[in-house]
Amino acid sequence: MLLFGTRSALPHGKPSDVQLREGDFMLVDFGAVVNGYRSDMTRTYVFKTPTKEQQHMFDTVLKAHTAALSEVCSGTECATVNDAAANIIDAGGYQKYSGKGIGHGLGLFLHEAPFITTKNNTRLNTGNVITIEPGIYIPEIGGVRIEDDILITRDGYERLTFAPKKFILE
Repeated sequence: MLLFGTRSALPHGKPSDVQLREGDFMLVDFGAVVNGYRSDMTRTYVFKTPTKEQQHMFDTVLKAHTAALSEVCSGTECATVNDAAANIIDAGGYQKYSGKGIGHGLGLFLHEAPFITTKNNTRLNTGNVITIEPGIYIPEIGGVRIEDDILITRDGYERLTFAPKKFILE
């Protein structure tokens, strides 16, 4: 999925004939299927120069992503991981513009348990593969999401997504 401008605020939007313009958000969400197993990643860019608001949105999502990762390890409740990101998004002033959760399990299905939401007390287990994907979605401005695939290990996690988190495309 590739969404430009304000359409980037649609978490599961469909591509359209909207053309990329200077200053637009560009949200890229894609994955692959190998031997029946799925991957899922998202990056958000801005074409040329971001506004202060766009930069603040990106910086907030990146901090939320990092905060969620700092909580990830076997035995941690999904709600704890979610809330680490939600607290950063809330502190940035975007509480009403974030989603209901910041990730999900990944495997034979694109969205499967465990779901990383504030009300899910399920504990992560070694071997779970999950996404960490906090986002901010403001209809009149656009959306920012950063999504990585993570393998839960006994002592933390192994990152399965290696795409850089560069924001500005020139």
